[in-house]
Amino acid sequence: MRKLIILLMVMLIFVLVSGIAAAKEISVNSTDSIQTAVNNAASGDVIIVKPGTYNENIKVTTQSLVIRSESGKPENTIIKAVPNTSVFNVAAINTTISGFRIESGETGIYLVRCSGCTIINNELSDNKHGISLSSSNNNNISENQVNSNKMYGIQLVNSEGNKLLNNNVNLNERGINHINSNKSTISGNNVSNNVEFGMWISYSNDNEISGNTANETSRGIFLDSSGDNTVSGNIVAFNNVSGFYECPACHRNLVFNNYVNNVLNADINTRDTTWNIEMTSGRNIVGGKYIGGNFWAKPDGTGFSQTATDANGDGIADSSYIDSKNYVIDYLPLVPVSNPQQPVLPVANFSTSVTSGYAPLTVQFTDLSENAVSRSWDINNDGTVDNTSKSFVYVYQEPGNYTAKLTVSNENGTDSKTRDIIVTKFIIYPVADFSTNVTSGYSPLSVLFTDKSQNATSRNWDIGNDGTVESTNASFVYVFTNPGTYPVSLTAINENGTSPAKTATITVTTEESSSSGGSSHHSSGGGGGAGGSPEPQTNVQVKELSQARVTNGKPVLFDFTKNATCVAYVSFDAKKTAGKITTIAEQLKAKSTLVSVLDSGEVYKYFNLWVGNSGFATEKNIENPVVCFKVEKSWLQDKKIDQSSITLNRYNDKKWSQLPVKLLKEDSKYLYFTAETPGFSFFAITGKAVEKVAEAKPSTDTSKLDQNSTASETETEQKTEQEEGKNKTTSIPGFEALYVVACLVMVFLHRRK
Repeated sequence: MRKLIILLMVMLIFVLVSGIAAAKEISVNSTDSIQTAVNNAASGDVIIVKPGTYNENIKVTTQSLVIRSESGKPENTIIKAVPNTSVFNVAAINTTISGFRIESGETGIYLVRCSGCTIINNELSDNKHGISLSSSNNNNISENQVNSNKMYGIQLVNSEGNKLLNNNVNLNERGINHINSNKSTISGNNVSNNVEFGMWISYSNDNEISGNTANETSRGIFLDSSGDNTVSGNIVAFNNVSGFYECPACHRNLVFNNYVNNVLNADINTRDTTWNIEMTSGRNIVGGKYIGGNFWAKPDGTGFSQTATDANGDGIADSSYIDSKNYVIDYLPLVPVSNPQQPVLPVANFSTSVTSGYAPLTVQFTDLSENAVSRSWDINNDGTVDNTSKSFVYVYQEPGNYTAKLTVSNENGTDSKTRDIIVTKFIIYPVADFSTNVTSGYSPLSVLFTDKSQNATSRNWDIGNDGTVESTNASFVYVFTNPGTYPVSLTAINENGTSPAKTATITVTTEESSSSGGSSHHSSGGGGGAGGSPEPQTNVQVKELSQARVTNGKPVLFDFTKNATCVAYVSFDAKKTAGKITTIAEQLKAKSTLVSVLDSGEVYKYFNLWVGNSGFATEKNIENPVVCFKVEKSWLQDKKIDQSSITLNRYNDKKWSQLPVKLLKEDSKYLYFTAETPGFSFFAITGKAVEKVAEAKPSTDTSKLDQNSTASETETEQKTEQEEGKNKTTSIPGFEALYVVACLVMVFLHRRK
């Protein structure tokens, strides 16, 4: 028997050692799945999750697993749920979950029919419910940050013997929701700034609710149909409806040694509540040396405990606190002592480097709060915690009016402070400016206007200051045909508005009024320059102007009668009435520096044509434009140019294009050609030299050679046939046969011998 017992003990030790040895650590990288690790784990394994963001839902059914973050810092190990599901769904005993930030789930951590589980050091926010226990007993929920969830921070339903210790449960619809759950220990929790209740205890009995802070909600501690609960050592302050609430169905609850400071401290609907214990030595909640009832205060300083007398200085009021309307009788209410240790509440305060400016606006926030142990910053006052540092920099990218909010807390409560930050759009207005190549000259005067405005996206030019927009181009040429003084204004425009007008004056005179000494100036004279055209004046050999009236629907002819240039006339059909306009023909000394080199051909002349003001000669205003030009016959002869190769080349959009020409007429000196052109700009007349024809070599008569060759071949054939005939006549018919017969006879005779 003894040997059997020893054998069983050895086997038991072996099993235990084997079980311990089997436990292992499983590492999860940010690219891995936590659920896969859970599925592959055995009881007792430790799953260590490395920092990162994990988008998944995790179901735990294997008991005794430890699932924790490697860093122990929830802010860098984040688990986000698929919507409408729980992040952690635990249905296994002795599970530990620690060190995670858990968000976006139906429930952050959901324990169902669990026991012995530990949920510690997690942050749960932006879930519908933070932590929820259903039919789960003897679990430990400690030191979690359960903030900004849509419904409940922590909820217990049909559960027993659980511990909720030192959790921060703030900014939820309800803080702690405790339904049909018994024998819980709810202690050391900060349950503040929730919307409806700090703690709602419903149909729950035999619970210990002690050392909690339930501040700045609608109702601090709400008891509904619950009994035999002990509520002590809590701070219940600054709630806007009531500090305590009990419904008529509550029974035998004990409420003592609480600091209560609300406009309405108790909204009680039952006589079955006890508000003090027997006077007992010990430090009470406000620093007195005896524990008895509660400290009844009001925010304005008129509360019973704040004004009651204490003749013997024992920290217990000389009279009872009675609120008959709310069924409250506290026989041993607390009062301050000579050196009371009242709860020290935090006082929120902060500074900003600036409070207004242009976007993007950089603001440094610095916490200057007193008595605070933690803080949360809501930069946009949208209910989202943006930072928890004491000092940090935030950049407002978009214009707007923002309210920055700092909420600070300590073990006794919370406080908030706000400050407005105004971010405006930096508006850049346009500034008009322009230049002209000339400000005065003879009529018709061509002026090049160039926009030099700042911050402009468009512009309007008004020539003559008559309210009419003559152009919207950044640069254009305008021809002043009549003498006079002309005001010119430019307004610059961008998305923020229109600039004040920039103005200048153009003075146009006649040549006669400016001539002296009997000399005169002619617009067609050589070397006169190009007026307001873009062509450099030093390259203009001669120019000639022609004026004509432009009427819608009628043909227009600009005839250059002075024959100063190679251009004879310009014509087109008008599609718009424009009055009298001027066309300028410029014959150049050499290729313009504003154009590229022609690919081929001998150049006769380079010339430019400018019709009306810049932007007039377009398809919108004219059609069927034609240029008539002339070419000297002597040039054709000297250069040996093929007349049919004469071409008019036009330069536009940074390239040359050839325009087909037709010979119109000729006289003793010139050939006149016409060409249809899509527009007026830079032109060049070119031609190609006549190609030299190679001398013909005398051909060889091969007929005789063919005859000789044929005769030779015939002669050779005849000679061959003659030789063959001679050979045939020397051959004796039958000789070969006689020779064979003779040989046979000789053989026969030899054998006879």
